[in-house]
Amino acid sequence: MLKKLQLMIQKRVWFYPALISGLSFILAFGVGWFDFSRVLSPGDGFPTLFLTSVDLAKTILSVIAGSLMTMTTFTFSTTMVVLTTYAAQFLPRTVENFLADDDTMKVLGVFMGGFVYAIVTLMFMRNSLGEHLVVSATIGIAFALVCLVQFMVYIQHVGSYIQTHNLIQRIFDEAEENIMAYHALQERCERLEKVEKGEHAFVVRLKSRHYGYIQRIEHEQLAVLARSLGCQMVIEKINGQFVTDETPLVVLYFDRELTAEAGEMEKTLDYITIGSEKLEYQNFNFSIQKIVEIALRAISPGINDPNTARHCLKMLGVLVSRLANLEGGYFVYAAEKGSNLQSEATGDHKRSNGVSGSAEVAVPKGAAVFEAIDFKQELYAGFYQIVHYGRSDVSVMLSLLKALRFIMEKASMENRRTVLMFLKDLWDKLDPALLEGYDRELLERERADIQALIALEK
Repeated sequence: MLKKLQLMIQKRVWFYPALISGLSFILAFGVGWFDFSRVLSPGDGFPTLFLTSVDLAKTILSVIAGSLMTMTTFTFSTTMVVLTTYAAQFLPRTVENFLADDDTMKVLGVFMGGFVYAIVTLMFMRNSLGEHLVVSATIGIAFALVCLVQFMVYIQHVGSYIQTHNLIQRIFDEAEENIMAYHALQERCERLEKVEKGEHAFVVRLKSRHYGYIQRIEHEQLAVLARSLGCQMVIEKINGQFVTDETPLVVLYFDRELTAEAGEMEKTLDYITIGSEKLEYQNFNFSIQKIVEIALRAISPGINDPNTARHCLKMLGVLVSRLANLEGGYFVYAAEKGSNLQSEATGDHKRSNGVSGSAEVAVPKGAAVFEAIDFKQELYAGFYQIVHYGRSDVSVMLSLLKALRFIMEKASMENRRTVLMFLKDLWDKLDPALLEGYDRELLERERADIQALIALEK
């Protein structure tokens, strides 16, 4: 539930402005009530430096309100310019990276909060207060100073955020974090190369309630539900895939009688979030796709920025290398920590990168089985478009070969063979003009370095 709320907050640009404005309203009401209900004088022990007359307070709060409204308008205009620049210079899908950034919306919220405080506090400035001293203006000045600091931070933030190198690094960091989370998930699981369906008394297929992209899969909750239902649960979709209302999301296998009610089985769909757009959460493929699209935009004739494309390829090589030691197939998530899945499944097991696997075993009862990523597909999806559009640029192809070398250095033996197959396809698609002269020599040297890595294992 908390994760779903966090995802909702990240996609709502109004959250921080509304939250800070609400807190400012509460602050203004409290301070105004304090000034209105209690008569302060220098003899009360309250520092006279922080007290002002009602007329001076009105003047100060009026100036603050007008100034902060101007700063809010300027900040909003600057944000729109940045979003337009992102969409034009990079790609439309990077716009959400700026909007989802907390610092951007917090600054806008602080300005709006300052305006709300000044306006609401002015409401308490009554003529009936007479010569009473109030503290509202002093707090308003402090609020204005905080807004000035936030404005300087915002200018620095925007100047840094709009740079291509920093954007790529932020996307890379988020993708790497999701990849590490995926590694941690698989380390807790039993890997299966194939799932043996076998014979079952009842098979229930649950379809998606509506169309869209899979945004979140709650693995642990699904495993707990599978155990409580006493069934074998198989989810053959991964995060980021597009499904329709006719797509089977979950298959439940019951060995004996069907004791679970329809409502209990339908709860399974509550733990798979479907939305109209992709999210980077749990979906490192989406981040990889963004870096690929930045690289494609950089090598397009209209932009012609091969250095950015080369940097993107290096980042892609590092990201895909994080996946190069993983095996495909399926992984089993058990509800109870420390449960011995090997005793529940049949077949010979082997240990690979912390995740055990078997050739083909029955689905363990009371556990959830999820489809694992396919390294071959990840490699192809990460580089095939760049091969197509950059095959005539020797600098881009050299960087791509270096990226493949990064992947080979960390890949398992099976995945190294996959890289070599991709290398062969890449070589066949190179522009014939690159296979002449010094260009060919450079490319041959990089290819030889890649092939030498698998030769060392033999």
